[in-house]
Amino acid sequence: MAGEIAPLVFDRRPYTVYYQDMQGKVQTIKRTPPPKLHDILPTDTVDLISTKSDDFRAGDSLTVQNINPRYPNTLQVRNNGGETTFVEYFDVNLRNEVAPRLDGRDPLDQPAVKISNRYLTWP
Repeated sequence: MAGEIAPLVFDRRPYTVYYQDMQGKVQTIKRTPPPKLHDILPTDTVDLISTKSDDFRAGDSLTVQNINPRYPNTLQVRNNGGETTFVEYFDVNLRNEVAPRLDGRDPLDQPAVKISNRYLTWP
């Protein structure tokens, strides 16, 4: 179907990196992507916790533009002006789930942000 976006797959298959060292020799290393430690997906809305620059201030609501499967814990986020930057997953709070989830649930049917149960809430 035209215009349909394929879901991102965060597999941990090793891949090979080639680079040239200071002596000009080609070196080869195997890398394995780290595990994804968050539930955020592209098109979800997040709130920035700490200020990155004048364009990305703490408390700003941002849209996740991309997540590289080789670096799944680094998010590329976009502000309302169309500018993008990279942040770590722990620098944002998930505000609204927009992307369809692989478990089949509709993100609009359930609350996006889970209530913290660190403190006891009295009735």
